[in-house]
Amino acid sequence: MSEAMRRLPWTGPEGAAQYAAPGEDVDQTADRAEAHIISTARNDAAYALTMSQRSEVSREELCRLVAKLAGAVKGVAEVAELRGERLSNPAARALEDALRSLLGQR
Repeated sequence: MSEAMRRLPWTGPEGAAQYAAPGEDVDQTADRAEAHIISTARNDAAYALTMSQRSEVSREELCRLVAKLAGAVKGVAEVAELRGERLSNPAARALEDALRSLLGQR
């Protein structure tokens, strides 16, 4: 597998990781999927905070919310791992280093 290949935020039918070359249409679909995972997690967190303030919410409902939040955290952690892998690409690392240098963040 080439370093330039990108692991996608979904798996194949048998649970195996899926990869795409940067620039392919599927690469853009993966960007949108990652953005959706993050957006959904933010919405889930806001909803959970609102529900946690309501005295009429049952323990069962709170348990379901915790399970939903755990899934959201897992999804966002996966996106972070995927993005970290892309930063490990030598070209991406060089770009990151150049940007940090320009911003004085060495």
